[in-house]
Amino acid sequence: MNLNASGFLGTTATLSSDISLILGTLVALTLTVGMLMAVRRRFQTHRWIQTTAVSLNILQAIFIMVGSYSRKALPGIPERLNEPYYLIATTHALLGFIAATFGTFVMLRGNKLVPKALRFRNYKLFMRTAYSLYMLVTLLGAWVYFTWYIAAAEPAVTSEAGQIESQVEGEAEPLAPVEDELSVPIANFAFNPSEVVIPLGTTLIWTNQDSAPHTTSSEDGSFASDLLSNGDSFSFTFNQVGQFPYYCELHGSAGGFGMTGAIRVVPAEEAPEELVAAVPEAIEPTPQPTPHPLPDTYFYQPIGTGAFHDNKARSDQLLIRVMLDEPLPEGLSLFAFLITPDGGESLNLGELAVETSGEARLDFTAPDRENLVARFNHLLITQEPTGSDPALPSGPAAFEDVLPEGAFGYINQLLGSESRQPTTGYGGYGTAPGKQGYVVGIRLQTDELMRHVEHVAFGQETGSVDGLRRHAEHVYNIIAGSQDPRFGDLNGDSKIQNPGDGFGLLPNGDQAGYLQATQTAAQAASDTPDATEAIQAHAQHVRIVAENMTGWAEEARDLALKLSQAPDSDSVEAQVKRLVTLAQWLLLGNDRDGDGAIAPIPGEGGGIVAYEHAQFMAGFG
Repeated sequence: MNLNASGFLGTTATLSSDISLILGTLVALTLTVGMLMAVRRRFQTHRWIQTTAVSLNILQAIFIMVGSYSRKALPGIPERLNEPYYLIATTHALLGFIAATFGTFVMLRGNKLVPKALRFRNYKLFMRTAYSLYMLVTLLGAWVYFTWYIAAAEPAVTSEAGQIESQVEGEAEPLAPVEDELSVPIANFAFNPSEVVIPLGTTLIWTNQDSAPHTTSSEDGSFASDLLSNGDSFSFTFNQVGQFPYYCELHGSAGGFGMTGAIRVVPAEEAPEELVAAVPEAIEPTPQPTPHPLPDTYFYQPIGTGAFHDNKARSDQLLIRVMLDEPLPEGLSLFAFLITPDGGESLNLGELAVETSGEARLDFTAPDRENLVARFNHLLITQEPTGSDPALPSGPAAFEDVLPEGAFGYINQLLGSESRQPTTGYGGYGTAPGKQGYVVGIRLQTDELMRHVEHVAFGQETGSVDGLRRHAEHVYNIIAGSQDPRFGDLNGDSKIQNPGDGFGLLPNGDQAGYLQATQTAAQAASDTPDATEAIQAHAQHVRIVAENMTGWAEEARDLALKLSQAPDSDSVEAQVKRLVTLAQWLLLGNDRDGDGAIAPIPGEGGGIVAYEHAQFMAGFG
């Protein structure tokens, strides 16, 4: 049962609010019947009736009223206590707490469950006081319901002249129509801004600017978008004053966890003068773990290394370190160039800085976030005039390394991007969505997987079975892939949600899945006749890690399937904890031998290690 769905009393209230109103009325009637039983001196019946009524009220407060007040009124306290919406609700909450506390004590006294020292003698005075408090709180509760869901939502009609006329108390007071619209971009897995204050009648327009899909879904069920892909929009007009928390069904959860937002709708005269929402000027990518330096173990006696890393994008940075045996000739400096396999294009990376230790260093980051591995296989460092800016290398070479062309094609299958044309090999390079590299897909999908496993854990911890099941479906679909026979609506909510790209971590249908495709491409690179010792060694590391991840992914997939149909949250605590562990291993790895490092060995390396060693395959030495 979705308690945030529309209620059954014909107002704008949610199902939980309608149930709470009925329960409050029922408690008041039950207490009244109990009071009549006491007047007729049927004390035993009176005691059981009052005990039942007080217990029912306590459950109502815990499971409905506390959450409703916290979401809809508490965010405006104390700034807006002068408004009826907040004042009445807060008064009801305070008196309700006093009545519940006093009534619980009287109930316990009536059942002889308090110490003798606290057993008051003037029982009638205490009972009548408790009864009066409950009646007052019941009336206040009805007033809150009227203020929140009836008075604030009186219908308005548009006259023939185009004016909006109020229908409150039969008056026809013309109001100026509000035509404001506010765009809320969805970017960097966030609503920008996450909290807005808007005047009554404003239309919000959400537009997804992320590559990942998102939704906008209110906690009270008043609005919900379909799945929004990149560039898709959803709009909703707010015609009711109040607080409206919402979330992304894929990357957030009701209650403010993950990707969430909040809308506060106020009368026009209380709204800010200008409505502005925009994507932050600089959206930084998710910080990645600090990479290890390129090992020179397999380069015999290198005088330097060139290592690819991620800075703003995948493999958009090259870190060069070169040891000089003797000082450079006066007036000359070292300049680094990347060159394409056919030699037709050259990129000047800039001048290396020489330190007193004799080490020359250059940290180059592609200004357009280009994937450097996808285009270049040749690093050349030459001596050029100091302060110059040569487009092509012309001086004597000081350092050079070339990735062999045969192996480079398979390295590109692992690390490349859509700028690279498909190459031959298992499944073809272009089989992955967006023509992205297979090990790049591992990194992206394990990052996404971890987000949803965290939401599964949040659902279990908070008792949200719906949230637990929904995100368990997401986890299964990410791992299994779109051609898996069970892929789809696993939790039975009539929605097929997949925050992954559909290729899957595991084989599905005619899709290899990222893990098997990675193993095959790494092996193919190692088997080429021109593969160097460094390429062979790191390709083996990538294969071992992908094998580790395959076992963990299979177990996580099967757990997610069971959790997507979990009967409750309490009975699956152990399974959820295991799923969290598996997701952490898939992303970060498992320090199985406890030596403080996660190595590319059986049982240890995870997605980050696989990605790092694929970049090592592309390194220069």
